[in-house]
Amino acid sequence: MVILAVSDVHLGYSHSNVGDFEAFLQSIIGRTDVDALVILGDFIDMWRRDISGVFLENHQILQSLLTLQQKKPVYYVVGNHDYHLLKLVDHKYPLKFKDELTLPGKDVTYVFKHGYEFDSEQVPSLMDLLCDTTSDEGGQARSDIWVKLASSGEPLESLNQRIEVHFTAGKYLQHLLTPPKDRLSTTPGTTYSEVERKAAESVQTGQLLVFGHSHRPFVSPTQNLVNTGSWVNEEETYNTYVELDGKNIRLMRYGQGDITKEMTRTV
Repeated sequence: MVILAVSDVHLGYSHSNVGDFEAFLQSIIGRTDVDALVILGDFIDMWRRDISGVFLENHQILQSLLTLQQKKPVYYVVGNHDYHLLKLVDHKYPLKFKDELTLPGKDVTYVFKHGYEFDSEQVPSLMDLLCDTTSDEGGQARSDIWVKLASSGEPLESLNQRIEVHFTAGKYLQHLLTPPKDRLSTTPGTTYSEVERKAAESVQTGQLLVFGHSHRPFVSPTQNLVNTGSWVNEEETYNTYVELDGKNIRLMRYGQGDITKEMTRTV
């Protein structure tokens, strides 16, 4: 089985490489050696844009996904920016949305997660509310979301405990929207972030964890941890995806090929 995994396309965000991702999907449709595609969340950026407009603007990408799904399985694991998709009950959409995914491989179990699970600043109730944007005027929308959260009866004590709240509510929400390269800083004296360290610590014997969220593509030399990177062009390395064939892990950059060696990093 050959599995491709991709994450953090952020459709609707001004830095999303929409054209390149559409070309990537078309190339998969034509490949006979690929058995499945796994989308690892933050595919659609519901935090920044009116979601109706995002779907209309990107109808061709959605159509390509549906065409691809007629040929091979497409799995959709949600991220923090599209978390609301988990809340759709008894929907008739052709894609099925999951919080995580496990698939058997050759002598290994593939575990697919977005990666927000390892980010102490992400709180599911707030992630879902941030997806409630119905206007492109993001600043006002974020303020309204905080008011809604505070009045919803959802206990804020747990939020305060998980996040050492040293901002005002508005600054905290704006902080969540800063690029991962700025928000998810590396641990002093190391080359990895807290999110990546926690991800590495979660891997069990016989597993390979594939995740995204941090927008920093890498493969661990132990071959049990890989980050898919992103399709956001404000990052140093982007347009990346992972190819798994049961024996090998290849970190690929669309249009450039295998970049595994230069992206191998100890966590």
